[in-house]
Order: sequence, then structure tokens, then C-alpha cells
Amino acid sequence: MAKGINSKIKTLWGTSEIGFSFMSAMETSFFIVFLTDAAQLPLPLIAAITGFVGIADAVSAVLAGAVIDKVHLKGGKYRPWLIICPPLVMIFFILMFTNIGGDVVAALICGIGYVLSHFIWNIAWTANRALVGILSDDPKERGFLSGRLGAGSALGKIIASYGVPALTTAIIAAMAALGPVFGYTITAAVASGCFLLAYLVHYLITKGYDIPEETPASEAKKSASFVDIVKTIFTNPQLAIVVLADAVRLVGYYGFAASAAYYARVVIGDPAAVSIILIIFNAGTFVGAFATGTIVKKFGTKMTTIACTGIAGLLMIALYLVPMPIIAFYVVLAVSEVVFGVAYGLTSSLYSMCATLSEYQKGVDIRGMAMAGSSLAIKIAIAVRGVLISAMLSAIGYAADAAITPEMQGGISLIVLLIPGALMVVSALLFALYNIKDDDVPMMEQEIAAKKAA
Repeated sequence: MAKGINSKIKTLWGTSEIGFSFMSAMETSFFIVFLTDAAQLPLPLIAAITGFVGIADAVSAVLAGAVIDKVHLKGGKYRPWLIICPPLVMIFFILMFTNIGGDVVAALICGIGYVLSHFIWNIAWTANRALVGILSDDPKERGFLSGRLGAGSALGKIIASYGVPALTTAIIAAMAALGPVFGYTITAAVASGCFLLAYLVHYLITKGYDIPEETPASEAKKSASFVDIVKTIFTNPQLAIVVLADAVRLVGYYGFAASAAYYARVVIGDPAAVSIILIIFNAGTFVGAFATGTIVKKFGTKMTTIACTGIAGLLMIALYLVPMPIIAFYVVLAVSEVVFGVAYGLTSSLYSMCATLSEYQKGVDIRGMAMAGSSLAIKIAIAVRGVLISAMLSAIGYAADAAITPEMQGGISLIVLLIPGALMVVSALLFALYNIKDDDVPMMEQEIAAKKAA
């Protein structure tokens, strides 16, 4: 049984996500810009890199969970990955921002750096979330831990939205004599160094947890095979519900963020307003996720997730249906994001509860694969978001140089507000099918521990 969280964890848990968000923002904002403007690789090579690595990243998210479930380290099942992975991530992340050799060689090195850095950080990211179920078997404490991860992620995005562009510009300017490639390389080292330090904090504050259990040699031979793990996942309807519902709401969540610039320019008439929208978006999620631990104590994991996801979606739909002054728009948007943040903060807790149920029913520990489901939902959502936005922009006949008409404004509002809101409502309905009760989790954990001790 887990022994409950200590004061250091209560204070510093979630720090990992600040470092992770800072590093990932460097890639999101500048990787393609680096390839085109600094490395100046041919566009067909860039297209090949970005196409291949996107697929590889989604596959590696699942493989990361399998690695964690099958590899047993002396220092524990999950915690050691927080110290093993970050230095390796640094090496391969830096390689992403290099220009070594001719165009083909340089492209290969950047692509290999991308695939390996993402695979390794997927292991660390998944192990970090799997610790939620190890640190405590109390659903309320798990809700607190999950909420802090969500809050850290949102705060990291706020910091990164200003810090990453400023840092990149400053370092490239300072290294101008050595060329822009070197500036990007140094920036990548600094950004990935932030990731390493943030994960080190989580490693240090969780000392004394995730202690490996001594098992007789006869028991070790009974360890579940990879086939057993996969079979257990596909026969776990609760995990399937969570992955699907999570992916659906994230299509809306990421879709809004990716299309906010269109709304600012076409509907509000002020391109600069996108900065205000994104600050509200990230700050609202941070506030909501930070409050998750308090709210889940009163309403439980399932009800909090359903209610907050649904209400956030309905508020987005209201923004589409009801004309209002810009200040009122910002206020309602802020409320929507705060409410969504509460549900978003429970993500890791939901996956952890699915893993507990699976081990209780099947006797197979799939905590790593279950948490990899969270990463997979994100990858799916980002991919679908891109296709959906492109298709909808085409459907409304959008063109950057076209005259702004009421019809175009209505189409953009539909893409930015109505579709994300509707997806969140659908997600809430899907979460209604989730039926793991908070009160059952400690009982299941006790029986699992008893079986292991027998």
C-alpha cells in the first residue's frame, strides 16, 4: 500500500511539468523554423522529417509504457526513470538543433535526435505520471497530485510563451558571430537543461517511495508477458473510455488554442488580441488545475470530470451563440478555461484508477501502459486537430488575403468556439460511462498488496 504524500511532495509536485513545457515549447515554436531558416535544409527533406517523426512519436508513446511495465530497475519501477532519462533527452534534443554534414546527413541527424529524444522523454513523462498511483492510494490525494501536474503544465506554457521566444532571440543574437545554428543549439541545451532540473526535483522529493518489492525467484517467472499486457489493455473498457473521452476533449482544447489567431484577426479585428486569448487560456487552465485537489474532495473524480468538462463546453457554445462585448467575451472564456482546468487536472488520476482496476481484476500491472494512454490521447488529439482545422477552413472558403465578411466571421467562430465546445460536451457524455468509484480504489489497492505479500 502507498503511504500517502509528504510535505515536500505537497509543495513541489508539478515542477516537472514546468520544465517539460519549457523544453517542448522550444521544439513546437522553433524546430521547423530552425530547419528552414538556420539549417536551410531543402523543403522536401523537411517534409519527410516532420511527417516521419510525427508517426514515430505516436508509436513511441505506446512503446514507452511497454518499456516501463516490462523493465524492472533496482531503484524502483517508476522513480529511477526520472533520473535516467533526462540526460539522454538532453543529448538527443540538442542533436535536433544541429546542422552536421550535408543536407541528407544533417536531416537524418535531426530526425534521429527528434525520434530518440521523444521516445526517451515519453518514458520519463509516463513514469512521472505513473507515480501518482504509487505515492498514494487515496483518490483525493491522487486528485491533488494529478491536479498539480495539470497546473504545472499550464504554468509552464505561460512561462514558455514568453520565455522561450525571448531566450531564443537573446542567445541567437549573442552568438551571432558563430552563426544562427550554434545559437539554436545552445538554446536547445538550456531548454533541455530546464527539463533535467525539473525532473530531478521530482526524483528528490519522492525519495522513500516506489521501493522495489522483493519477490521470490519462482514469482518472478510469473511476470506478465507483453502479450498479457496488451490483452489486459484491450479487455479494460474503462481505460478505453478514458482514452477516447480524453482524446475528444483534447481535440477541442488544442483546436481552440491552434485557431485562436484566426478569431483574433477575423472576428475581433485585432491580430494582437491572440496574446490576450492565449494568456486567458493558459492561466485559466492553471487556476482550475490548481484547485482540482480541493474540488475533487467534495464531488469525487467522476462527477467533477463530467461536470467541469461539460460546463466548459457549454460556455464555449454560449460564446458562439450569444453576441457580447469583448470584455464579456474574455470573462466568459476565462470562466470556461478555469472550469475545464479542474477536469484537466484529474487526467492522471483517471488513468491511475484504470490501472488499479486492471491489476485488481486481471492480476497484471499495466500502470505504465495505462499512463501511456494519456500520452497517446494527446498525440491523437493533435493529429485530428490539424486535419479538422484545415478541413473546416477549406469548407468555409478561408483565404488569408480574402475580404472579411460576416459569413467568414461566422465560419471562424464555428471553428474556434462551437466545434471545441461541442467536442467537450460529447466528451462529458463519454465520461458518464466511466464507473470506477473513488471509494473502491483503496480497497482494490489493499487486496492487490495482500496478494503480492501472500
